[in-house]
Amino acid sequence: MTQLRVGILGVGQRGLQHLGELCSLQKAGLIRVTALCDAWADNLSTSKIQSYIPEYLSEGVNLYTSFQEMISQNIIDVLYICLPPGTHNGEVVAAARSGIHVFVEKPMSLYYDEAAEMEEAINTSGVIATVGFQQRYDSKNIAVRKFLENRRIVLISSTSHGALENHSIKHTHTEEVGGPGNRVWTANFAWSGSAVVEGGIHTVDLMRYWCGDIDWVQSVYVPRAEADIENDGDNPCVCVVNFGFRNGAVGTLHISKLRKVFHGSGDQMILWDHGHLSFDSDGPVAYYYDGPYPPRQPPSPAETRHPVPFEPHNDSLGDINQTFINAIAKNRPESIKSSFSDAMNSLAAVLAANLSHELDGERIGLQGFAEDERFHSSRNK
Repeated sequence: MTQLRVGILGVGQRGLQHLGELCSLQKAGLIRVTALCDAWADNLSTSKIQSYIPEYLSEGVNLYTSFQEMISQNIIDVLYICLPPGTHNGEVVAAARSGIHVFVEKPMSLYYDEAAEMEEAINTSGVIATVGFQQRYDSKNIAVRKFLENRRIVLISSTSHGALENHSIKHTHTEEVGGPGNRVWTANFAWSGSAVVEGGIHTVDLMRYWCGDIDWVQSVYVPRAEADIENDGDNPCVCVVNFGFRNGAVGTLHISKLRKVFHGSGDQMILWDHGHLSFDSDGPVAYYYDGPYPPRQPPSPAETRHPVPFEPHNDSLGDINQTFINAIAKNRPESIKSSFSDAMNSLAAVLAANLSHELDGERIGLQGFAEDERFHSSRNK
């Protein structure tokens, strides 16, 4: 098998995480990392990369600070695009039209029409593309999907209460290009698109993995007070989003990012018409009665508690990378759990949630959001 030549655009937090997985695939002889590109040369230094990935070897890796220069050299078959979502500038389209397979980190864009242009280029070029929703590869989430297959889901709810100060190290020099001085662009609305778009899209996509596509959204946010903004961290304190799924189920997403709390908590619950499922510390558990009905007396708690069996805990980031590379090598795009086209519904849902809040909680149908002239300015840069 010919080794695939792989490049990464954006060697920051997420790019480094993928590079670590790719180094393992390279060691196994499946790929060769041939190019790294980042707008800032310090992010490409061997010493810096090895401080995160000790096994990284720079030999044979071409370094670029210009995407156009990298793509013109014909040295990559596969490109990982790990950019802040508002900084895309035609890279996905250019790569796809050059016949390069693409792994695009979520959210793919802060603008739906820009993402639609990416999708069209991917589909017309015939390249294989995925979006970085690795939670679909987690063995627990796969087991939940299988458990729910033939059940009528009526509600999915998710609550995530986080601390505004909690974040990973950021590498984009936002302070040089009009962004936050501390580089934590994920806390800034203009750069992240809101906590719903930047982080909540993972939860929304997981809901879709279990329940199918979303038809409409309706939301309300509680803005952060001007006096509570530090280092341009102006994302709302609280975001509440309601979803309507095409199969008739509804969903709720509650996200908070509070300052001076330094504590996080959350939970997820799925209800079908005859039971509900939640996540305990040791895995998913379903609660339902499956004895003679009606029972002569109320069943005991033990009779209604059913742990959902799942495969041993796996490395979901490793699995999404290996699946993507194998899909290209073996021409099996159907093995990918999150194609670019599939991910468009997740993106539409979170972008329309922002719009619903702007329109005082109006319910936004996702087909209308994607097509109606009324929302044209909301879909574009």
